[in-house]
Amino acid sequence: MKWLALAGGCLLSVMAGSLAAQSDMTLAETARWLERDGTDLAVSSSDETATTNLRRVTYTASATLVLDTCRLAIVVTDNAGVSGTRTEMQVPLKDVDISGVRMVSRPDGYHDFIYIPGQYFVTIPARAPDTYPFLTISSRGELRSYLATMPVKDADAGTTISAVVRRAAKLCGAATP
Repeated sequence: MKWLALAGGCLLSVMAGSLAAQSDMTLAETARWLERDGTDLAVSSSDETATTNLRRVTYTASATLVLDTCRLAIVVTDNAGVSGTRTEMQVPLKDVDISGVRMVSRPDGYHDFIYIPGQYFVTIPARAPDTYPFLTISSRGELRSYLATMPVKDADAGTTISAVVRRAAKLCGAATP
């Protein structure tokens, strides 16, 4: 039992160290991290075992993250439809509400405004929502928005990605609260 507590403590110290290291990253390092590590973590948990999933089909979504000239592009694809869907969100980081970037989760089987499979997400709100500074592009066209959402593997992945997005927004000139 002692080894389990020790292993948990080591894992927490490694994660805390990685979050601390992320606070010192330059914009170029942040962009590389989002494209490499962030994209690996931006995969939804499966809704296969959800009580509303009667066919027991695995529904997943994944996001590709690209940070270029202080604009974060989030391309989310999922297999929930017959041929899947693809949505691109363009987020100018100077317009992000840094204090609002966070990991959110929804209960099993709960369906809400987030039309992406999974339980854990990172939400990125706009500082001035009434200006609709973000652009969402899908097969239905272009839509101005004030919130961007991406799936993440679990709560730890959501916390990590949130910290890196907040760092990138700060480096890009987003006002701090």
